[in-house]
Amino acid sequence: MLDHLDWPEYMYDSGNYVSREDAELIQGYLGVQSGTYEDMLQFQRDVRMRSLLARDKKKTDAWDEAMRLVPALPKDWKTWILKKAVREHYIFYQYQRGGATEGYCTHCGQTVRIRNPRYNQQSVCSRCGQKIRFKSVDKSGYIWTPKETAYLFQRCRPGIVALRRFEVWMTIGKGDFQNPQIHYDEIKRCLYDEKYQEAVYHFGDFKRRGLRWIGGDSDCRRNSFYYYYNYYPAPKEGSVYPRTLPDLERRELRETGLVQWIRKNPVLNPRKYLHAWRQIPVLEQILKAGLPRLTEELVEYPEKLLWQESSGGLAKKLGIDNAKLKWLRELDGGIHFLCWLQEEKKRKLCLSDELICWFIQNDILPKDLEFVKDRMSYVQIRNYLTRQQEGHNDSIRQVLTTWRDYLSMARRVKMNVHDEIVYRASKLFQRHKELVEYIAENRLSVTAMELAEAYPYINDILPRLPEKYEFSDETYTILAPEKIEDILEEGQALHHCIDKKKEYFERINNQESYILFLRKTEQPDQPYYTLEVEPGGVIRQKRTEYDRQKKDIGEASAFLRKWQAVVQERLTKGDLELAKKSRETRIETYTSMRRKKVRINGGLFAGQYLADVLEADLMEIPDVGEDAA
Repeated sequence: MLDHLDWPEYMYDSGNYVSREDAELIQGYLGVQSGTYEDMLQFQRDVRMRSLLARDKKKTDAWDEAMRLVPALPKDWKTWILKKAVREHYIFYQYQRGGATEGYCTHCGQTVRIRNPRYNQQSVCSRCGQKIRFKSVDKSGYIWTPKETAYLFQRCRPGIVALRRFEVWMTIGKGDFQNPQIHYDEIKRCLYDEKYQEAVYHFGDFKRRGLRWIGGDSDCRRNSFYYYYNYYPAPKEGSVYPRTLPDLERRELRETGLVQWIRKNPVLNPRKYLHAWRQIPVLEQILKAGLPRLTEELVEYPEKLLWQESSGGLAKKLGIDNAKLKWLRELDGGIHFLCWLQEEKKRKLCLSDELICWFIQNDILPKDLEFVKDRMSYVQIRNYLTRQQEGHNDSIRQVLTTWRDYLSMARRVKMNVHDEIVYRASKLFQRHKELVEYIAENRLSVTAMELAEAYPYINDILPRLPEKYEFSDETYTILAPEKIEDILEEGQALHHCIDKKKEYFERINNQESYILFLRKTEQPDQPYYTLEVEPGGVIRQKRTEYDRQKKDIGEASAFLRKWQAVVQERLTKGDLELAKKSRETRIETYTSMRRKKVRINGGLFAGQYLADVLEADLMEIPDVGEDAA
């Protein structure tokens, strides 16, 4: 493309380098008018645009075909917008001493009686009842009302319904208050087929080639000049044009209950209702059963409803009985109330209205009490929470959180959480504080208990390691941990990951690898290097502080070779089987890491492939390494 070339500045004037003969050649070849640089550039751009349009033609033709189904706007569309969709209206009056007595209402389009108007004062039209704002003819200038949202349902063809979303507003010129101008921009269209599958289109700038209808659910005109300089987003809730609804209610929308919901809510987002209904088709029955509050909450949060598809009535689908459904209707209950009725039915309980309301007021659902409801009744839970709140500024919900945390910590330190003296601690906040302090002071032992519970074979494996893997000479010593706390203390002392990653404990539990300690013989209690070794003596890793290796590891390598030779003489047939399995697992793991291109995120080896770093650290038994090769 010519406009992508770097031209010397003095050549930008096309007359400097396009001769008359060249211009005639350009005219002959390209069929342009004058043969200038600008003609060649425009020719190239036109060719390029035709190429781009041809490339996207299959996609744009499908969009255009779908949009051709959408019918024209109703004839009274602007009138309806003025009366129903635009909610900001005015009464214009001519100032006079003693106060004006009449003004012009933009909503009903009539001259109406007024009394003592003040500029910008809010009031109600005495004729049509519309909320208005007074405007003095002399003071007011050009008026642009806030943008509102309006929706229009139309049948495209039998079985296909279009939901069209508009932004609407009204402008009034200075002195022209009896002739308000109605404006509307259509920004989104949703087409629904016989199965209520949704296809969304928005109006925007497609690849900077101009405004058109585009498939997808993007916001409108984000790349256009219009968006940046004239776009004031309207709310998604808006008025729905009513005259196309009765026919659709009898046919395409008859299974949804949407039209009935629109009649109950003059301003809403119908697409949100349809989205909720597709997730929970029982929403239509809930609406028609006279449960407006539950319907409203489910339109916002359809995922909160627990229900079951069945051939029975609404009560069976909601997991309650007819008596509870009647109760739900009489109290106009929401999702939380339904959850408590479902709990009653499931556990065959009879809870009082007062008790259920207390839990709902404190934002507590049955699922929030799973940690203790197998040991206490709901009345006991309420009474306990109330007693523990006394003397504290915490809400009931916060007391419940403290209780749950306390029992979770009690379980960590192996307290009997089914003992009444534990789970119904008389001084909850004090016991909670004591456990926090205890765990902080005994963090390693608490963590060790959790690891021992998660990996039950470790405590049997560790005592058997010293006999087989410990070794010493005048300079270096290899020690084996006696308990889980030894491994955790080693990780903390050297600030590496051995105490933070459960993978190492899982490998010990599976006898895939073990953790050993390399020490200097003169300082056997001073952490030096941590080793991860396979049952056959292959050293997978050797790391000191902060997961590093220092130059001194080279000096220790000769000792590690000597240690490997000693270990070989101690291995049993069972150890060799474990060693073979460990090696196969290691090779498979490294291969998977390379296939997934796993890299190290931070630290000394940041950016390097993890498999390469681990393999470079590998110290195999010489014979095993030769056999592998």
